Amino acid sequence: MGMTGRVTSPAGEWEACGDRFYERHELYTMSWSDVRLDQMRVACARYAGPIAMVRDDRKLVVIQGAATKPIVRVFTAAGQALAAFMWDRGRIVGMGWSNQEDLLIVEDTGQVYLYSMHGQQLAGQFSLGSEAAKEGVLDCIIYGDGLVALTGEFHLWVVSNLEEPRPQKLALEGLAERPHCMAVIEPRHTLSGCVEVLVAHGSTVTLVDADAANDQELSHGPIRRIAVAPNGQFLAAFTGEGKLIVWTADFGKFLSEFATQSDSPPERLAWCGTDSVALFWEDILLMVGPYGDWVKYSLDESVELVTEIDGVRLLSQNRHELLRRVPDALADVFRIGSTAPGALLYDARELFDQQNAKADEGLRGIVQTLPEAVATCVDAAQAELEEPRQVALMKAAVYGRAFCSADAFPRDRIVAVCRQLRILNALRAPGVGLPLTAAQAEALTLPVVVSRLTNARKHWLALQISSLLGMGPEKVLVHWACAKISAASDVPDEQLRDTVVARLSGHPAVRFATVAAHAQAIGRRGLAALLLEYESCAAEQVPLLLGLGREERALGAALDSGDADLVYLALFRMQRALPLQQLLSMLAARPQARALFAAYCAHTEPELLEQVNMATGAYEAVAATRVHEALEAAAGAGRMRAAGSASARGGELAAADAVRLLDKASDLYFQTKEHSFQGKSTAELARLRRLQTDLEAETGNACFLGLSLADTLRQCISLGNHRAAGRVRTEFKISDRRFWWIKMMALVSAKDWEGLEAFAREKKSPIGLDPFIASALQAGAPQAVLSRIIGRLPDGKHKAEELAAAGLLQEAAECAARVRDGDMLTKLQDMIGTVSPLGGAVSQLKDRIQAGVR
Repeated sequence: MGMTGRVTSPAGEWEACGDRFYERHELYTMSWSDVRLDQMRVACARYAGPIAMVRDDRKLVVIQGAATKPIVRVFTAAGQALAAFMWDRGRIVGMGWSNQEDLLIVEDTGQVYLYSMHGQQLAGQFSLGSEAAKEGVLDCIIYGDGLVALTGEFHLWVVSNLEEPRPQKLALEGLAERPHCMAVIEPRHTLSGCVEVLVAHGSTVTLVDADAANDQELSHGPIRRIAVAPNGQFLAAFTGEGKLIVWTADFGKFLSEFATQSDSPPERLAWCGTDSVALFWEDILLMVGPYGDWVKYSLDESVELVTEIDGVRLLSQNRHELLRRVPDALADVFRIGSTAPGALLYDARELFDQQNAKADEGLRGIVQTLPEAVATCVDAAQAELEEPRQVALMKAAVYGRAFCSADAFPRDRIVAVCRQLRILNALRAPGVGLPLTAAQAEALTLPVVVSRLTNARKHWLALQISSLLGMGPEKVLVHWACAKISAASDVPDEQLRDTVVARLSGHPAVRFATVAAHAQAIGRRGLAALLLEYESCAAEQVPLLLGLGREERALGAALDSGDADLVYLALFRMQRALPLQQLLSMLAARPQARALFAAYCAHTEPELLEQVNMATGAYEAVAATRVHEALEAAAGAGRMRAAGSASARGGELAAADAVRLLDKASDLYFQTKEHSFQGKSTAELARLRRLQTDLEAETGNACFLGLSLADTLRQCISLGNHRAAGRVRTEFKISDRRFWWIKMMALVSAKDWEGLEAFAREKKSPIGLDPFIASALQAGAPQAVLSRIIGRLPDGKHKAEELAAAGLLQEAAECAARVRDGDMLTKLQDMIGTVSPLGGAVSQLKDRIQAGVR
């Protein structure tokens, strides 16, 4: 931006107060035309925030028109209307803004309501409690994060957190009359971290918190007005004697005293930043500096005083002004007769613009302090509120920076200040109405400024600033989308969806779920469902779909995400919200969801699990459950019979139940072709259990139930019940080979050598005689039995070997001789030796065989 001429110095508009200067800068000419500020209760938000007002029922005013109920109106700092709504509740005793720029309105009953700057009632209204309601609220002070209320019996109640309001009674007792005035020291400024209240009563001031009320025992009373500095370190009080007194916040140090020569207290008392105090009477504004210096301003209308960290705002009927101490950098540059390096650099730049050769001479005069001069001009431009002077100061800084070394002054400092000035100038525009100074913006931080612009629905400017600062635009865009949906109640869902998606789709970090949740909250459920199609985060998408009644979509999204917790969330919500049959039909087509739901039901609701499996065709799962139940019933039957005869009947019933369950399991397995093997196996197990029950009844011996098929057959043989063994063999079509093995092992285990020998003689063994011989030998059968069994071997050589292995050496030798097996005789000779008679006989037999061969 360029300059259209010489920039005038602001020094002529300054007022000297001691060795410092103060200026009144007009921020706006107010846009409102039908407001009588002197008849209103006014609440101004700090940091140039919105202004709320309502008719002050403490004043007698003429009401125009037929309306008798007060109207709460909200304006920007420039006086542009933001909202208006009728107040049809109780009498208002307090009104103020929170740090989040929510408007709090307190009734005399102790009820507190919250509104947005656009007049929308917010959730979170609360009450100060029954005691406050009974006594009634006389006065209320609202600060950034809470409020303090004075009740009819002069008790103090505090709410220190508006997000979780818990009224707490402070330790103020024994007041006989209403306090003259009160002030709040916010928790961030106290050592305890808790709110403290200054209560002026009688001739003293009491410092009150939750634990104690400490009388400061002042001798200056009575205190008619009191104010706390923005940094919480100082207190200013106006006494009944017309004196303005300043202490430290703990009353530990007396700082100054100033006689105002006024018998009546000021209408308003406020700090101007942290180094001076402003007092307003009917047509006079008196500003008192830290050393007793003062400046008096004559006013033609009533003003509201709003303390800021670097000054005080003066809000009147027609104007909005900022009274502040002139920043040091500005004073160095523009003070009349200033020889500071910054002033000389500024003059040199002006001469350069005029193409005057003295510019070079002026620059050479400050070459040693040039970095300091550049810094002063940059700081002055940052503090200046008029755009032409900002440009002139930044040009002077750039002019001097060109002659500095690379490390003498950082170039990015100039770029950052230019960026900040662009933002602040845009905020100060009447259409925006946010007249922040650089100091206020730094204290508030620019991300918070963007958030406030967003809440004020200045979305385009918020996006521009976000882009300039390198911030993500997602929060601004989401807020815009929510505001767009709220304002477009007559636009069809599909059309509104297309508008929102077209604006938000280029930003992957945007959460469509947030926009959808807002649409759901205002009743646009169809639009919410459409928007959720574009949400990429399943953890946010699924719960909203469930809330919208889109259970099937929610389950599909949860399955696609692969998050088991989300699937379980969807299943639990569906179980509560849907008829069982509908839930089961959804699960039938989704094996993964069915498996997870089955796992849950298996631990918590087995009956429901069975219904799910039957409905979804998972017959094998129901069959497996039946088999498990049958095995448990059989085990229970065994325990009952082992307990004695008293429980025998219960054991029989349990056994019958086990058979019945197995039959059901078999039928269920046969419902599917893939599980026919399990069906056959289960059916055979049921037949076996049934046969075992019959065998126990026939034999009167409770030793069959629970045995395997082989053990059942073995038990029959062991008991000598060969008829029963034959029945088992026939019933289950046991092969000859398997039957012979089982019977042989049973006879060996029972050491029934006669039976074993008889069994070996029955017919040709399908397993041969070797297993008989090996088992009998291992079990320690008598040698006579072994000899007879081995004697049935047809092969002589093999017979001789088995006889030798069984220790029947003489018989082995005779057999070997009969078959003329010299090798066997040699082995026997080696085993026996030649000294014993048997050894000699074997040797003779061997010699005969060898002679016969020769």
